[in-house]
Amino acid sequence: MGNLILYELRRSIARKKVISLIAITVFFEVGVYVALSEVRSPRIEQLISPIQPILWLAGVLLPQSLLLHFIAISIASGSLSEEYEQGTVDFFLTKPITRAKFGLGKLIGGYILVISIYMLMVTLALALSEILFGYQVELQYLPGLVATVIFSSLTFYAISFMSGELLRRSSLAFLISSSILIGSVLIGAVLVFVARLTGDQVFNSVAISLPSWGATELPFLYAGSIPGASVIVQALEIFPAIPGTQVDAVVLTLGYSIVSFIFAFMSLLSRDIPKRVS
Repeated sequence: MGNLILYELRRSIARKKVISLIAITVFFEVGVYVALSEVRSPRIEQLISPIQPILWLAGVLLPQSLLLHFIAISIASGSLSEEYEQGTVDFFLTKPITRAKFGLGKLIGGYILVISIYMLMVTLALALSEILFGYQVELQYLPGLVATVIFSSLTFYAISFMSGELLRRSSLAFLISSSILIGSVLIGAVLVFVARLTGDQVFNSVAISLPSWGATELPFLYAGSIPGASVIVQALEIFPAIPGTQVDAVVLTLGYSIVSFIFAFMSLLSRDIPKRVS
């Protein structure tokens, strides 16, 4: 299992797409903090001054809005599908290894890479906020916040992993998974707007049930308990406020993830393995 995990890490990192994502990650985090520190006006100074001691939170939360989910989609959608496209699945299964073990090694290896990229973001956020804005406070909330972000990234990692196995074409799996993410965010926003117009809470319930709500909202719900963080949370949150709870978000994340992984492994264990998918 350990060798499979290492193989998946090396294979993913070697892909130009993943290297590009890592470069974008570094540019993204550095750019945000440099912009906040250099682009100053009386209005911006007035907004930033009270929250300077917790600006680490911006760099930790900002990737959660969409970037981290696209990273998870990019890695997971190609995890199995690229093996089919390159014809290497058949090679692996000639070795003394079961399909389940092969799939699990790929799944864990890819998820470790997602976590590693996010931890790079967190490290940059902590370093840059300290260097550019001085001593940071409320860091006792950091482990819990990081854990919620990592956990919530499971939803679209699982959906993409399933899409890659079912479709066995990396570009199509990426396109469909990305469409589900963007589509559910947009549909959710429309449903919340309709709920406010009509006063019918059924629309809110439907919005909460979409895969993007639990995947994006759990860290923001947790961050809402951090003293003084409301301005940052409101600025970064992409979903309109819906009266959902952390428990709702956890249940939905687990539900979508477990169902997606079940379908992925059912397909891997039962379908024929082609020599190569063109």
